[in-house]
Amino acid sequence: MISKWLKIAFGNFLLAALLGVLLRYAFVEEIPWMKFRHVMHGHSHVAMLGWLYLAFYALLIHAFLPKEAGERPFYKNVFWLTQFSVLGMLISFPISGYGLVSIFFSTLHVLFSYLFVVRFIKDLDQHHIDRPISVRWAKGALVMMVISSLGLWGLAPVMILDPAKGTAYYMVIQFYLHFQFNGWFIFAALALFFRMLERKRIQPDPRLEKRFFILLIASCLITYALALTWANPKDYLFYINGSGVLIQVAALLFFWRLLQPHWGALKAEFPLWVKWLLLIAFLCFSVKILVQAAVVIPFIAQAAYTIRNYVIGFFHLMLLGIATHMILGFAVWTRLLPVSSLIVRLGLILFMAGFALSEAVLFLQGSMFWAAMGFLPGYYLLLTLVSALMPLGLVLIVGSFVTPRSQSLD
Repeated sequence: MISKWLKIAFGNFLLAALLGVLLRYAFVEEIPWMKFRHVMHGHSHVAMLGWLYLAFYALLIHAFLPKEAGERPFYKNVFWLTQFSVLGMLISFPISGYGLVSIFFSTLHVLFSYLFVVRFIKDLDQHHIDRPISVRWAKGALVMMVISSLGLWGLAPVMILDPAKGTAYYMVIQFYLHFQFNGWFIFAALALFFRMLERKRIQPDPRLEKRFFILLIASCLITYALALTWANPKDYLFYINGSGVLIQVAALLFFWRLLQPHWGALKAEFPLWVKWLLLIAFLCFSVKILVQAAVVIPFIAQAAYTIRNYVIGFFHLMLLGIATHMILGFAVWTRLLPVSSLIVRLGLILFMAGFALSEAVLFLQGSMFWAAMGFLPGYYLLLTLVSALMPLGLVLIVGSFVTPRSQSLD
């Protein structure tokens, strides 16, 4: 059942990736029938809610609940209802953008996520009386997801009071995105990672882990100030964000101190593909924090939120670099994604190459804009071609995604 759910999530990911390539191709050749912003909304919603949300839904259940608990009709029904809402968004957003139909399906997704959170936390408490550290991260992720949804509930009154979609509209959208990317996705990825350590009997220092947890929560709350500066660049917001960034850097140091005594065990216990996928995820996690630290410098902050290439590259760093590579690593480790297949391995290589190259092109072009050097030769075509490697890799993965014989966490 978990394998089937994950396959559906990968299918959503493929559709979102194809929409992403279409958006980039629109800068190469005009596509008269396409409404760019509408397709962009469809791309982002399916990527976040159809891929990451449903993948974490399946893997958190697989990682934390006994098989008989995870296969209850409740989780099956909520999964398929949630997938129904994703399909509704996939169709309605490209056609009409933010309208009654797309908002209806988005609202359904939020309500179904609440059902999942309440039941999953109840089952966590029932089946994990010993309270392993990974449970704290899983609960933290779910709380962050609920917090992020408050931005969506604030959207309707803001649009009524501010139909011109000014600062208030931007602030609630950024509230949602901030706590999705820096909260729900990051904490869910770390919950899976700490669960992997527990299954391999690798015991990090609980004091360091608790400090890491507290600091990461604090930094997530405080660094929302950076999102506010994009709409309201006041000095005091930069100072608030600066304190949050310093806390986040401290969290990163605690994280690497946490892992340092266990490098040998990590190398010995995890297969090669898992190690590479986890390494990419945590390198991206470190880059994300260091980039946010650099934004403390005002003239860098100005470039960060005015050069669109940086903004898109940064969001993809979190969505694809951190969360997706952690999901892939966990899926390979549990044999839900069978890397024994040459086609799957080729698919992973193409996907990782597409991610790395598209990030390099985005950040290089952004830096050239910053330095007033103009465009890379053939920039839009180049970005389209390297981006196309990702859906190509996903086609191979989805085509070879068969139910594994074993889904052991050992």
